[in-house]
Amino acid sequence: MSPSNPNTTSQSSEIDLITVLSNQNKEELIKIILDLSEDYPEIEKQLLFKYTPHKDEISSAKKLISASINGAKRKGFIDWRHVGPALQGAELSLQKARHKVENGEYESAILLSLVVMQPVVKMLNFADDSNGSIGDVMNWAIRTIDDVVIASLPVLNEKEKKGLFEAIMKEAGKVHYDGWSDWRYALLKICTYYSPMKDLRKKLEKQLETLLEKTESSWSDRYEKTQIKLLQLEIIERCDGAAAAGEFIYKNIKSSEFREKAIVNELGKGDFKKVLQLCLDGEEADKEYRGLVHKWREYRYQAYELLGDIEQQKQLASKLLFKGEFTYYIKLKELYTTSEWEGVLKKTVAEFKKMDYQPSAYLSILQGEKLTDELLIYCQKNIRTITELYPYIIKDYLEEVIALFIKYIENEAEEATDRKKYRKVCSIIKTYKNACGTIQSHKLIGELREKYMRRPAFIEELGKFR
Repeated sequence: MSPSNPNTTSQSSEIDLITVLSNQNKEELIKIILDLSEDYPEIEKQLLFKYTPHKDEISSAKKLISASINGAKRKGFIDWRHVGPALQGAELSLQKARHKVENGEYESAILLSLVVMQPVVKMLNFADDSNGSIGDVMNWAIRTIDDVVIASLPVLNEKEKKGLFEAIMKEAGKVHYDGWSDWRYALLKICTYYSPMKDLRKKLEKQLETLLEKTESSWSDRYEKTQIKLLQLEIIERCDGAAAAGEFIYKNIKSSEFREKAIVNELGKGDFKKVLQLCLDGEEADKEYRGLVHKWREYRYQAYELLGDIEQQKQLASKLLFKGEFTYYIKLKELYTTSEWEGVLKKTVAEFKKMDYQPSAYLSILQGEKLTDELLIYCQKNIRTITELYPYIIKDYLEEVIALFIKYIENEAEEATDRKKYRKVCSIIKTYKNACGTIQSHKLIGELREKYMRRPAFIEELGKFR
């Protein structure tokens, strides 16, 4: 007898259920649903939410979201395992909002998305969001609102636009975003889509000025100030054109975000000398911030390339290479003839060797240029690296590679005191075997067995080699 097909069983069960339900009258079907809802309260809330009349859908969504969150609480807190169930109501609301968009019900879609945001952001005060689910739902709501506003702008009348603008602005102004301001600014950025309407622009600019007045001189407030200024720039770009936007950018040039915008603009206009000045000024202004200095140097290099200034490229590429940027080794090499490069390479390697710590770019150069003698010296100074670098030097320095492996393994074996460390030693021996052959590895294993015969766990791990 052939085994039953689980898919067939499932299909037949589904057909049976359809048949059973089809044979029931309206009153009996209502009773079945009510009985199920009594046993599983979440079914009742989901059914009410899904089939609620249009005028009550916001109220129904609030209840569903709230019920999901409260149902997941344990002693007032939601642990990471229950965050998913807690967000179920919010996710269903956002799914419904997406369906509304497809039907052209833009106002309902935005209002449903806004309803999600307040209770979900508040969850961060009493939930473990280690997996980032709360943030994902908040971003989903923001994306939905953003998409809907863009789609609705050509369709809605002025009164409808104003209503949605007010709703989004109201949500952005709520105090629960004080600790999570990125979502506030995301909402306010959506409001900038409405800024070509003069009265709405005034309201938005007034709100931004109010927020700006609250900022002070701490690092976090400087961040807040920059975000607000970027929103003001967004309004100017939408309403006043490129010239006004450029003027505003230079007015706020001390901010790295605005400096980068100015650099990108000048690159686009082909004013490479202006780019160089902006970069050099930035390097001086931000000298305490290595990441920003590096960014301005990269833009400066781009300007030198576009100007065709080979000498400045050579100097800057070398400087960036010594900061560990291997990309600039390739660029640097291209700037020299073959005969010139040999001398430059020697000087470059010598400079790297002077460093207390050589970045990975140094090893990449040695590997790319096949400088096996320098790689051997590096391995002798950094013995652990033999397991990764032996393929590059074994052809020229077999005996030295064998000696380095043995020394490394003996050092690790001497320090090993538990099974985990013994396994690490055996892992190195396995690499040694692959590199130098079975005879060499078995000889070393025999020596280790003899030396550490009183460490049974180590002997047992060594015994796994064949």
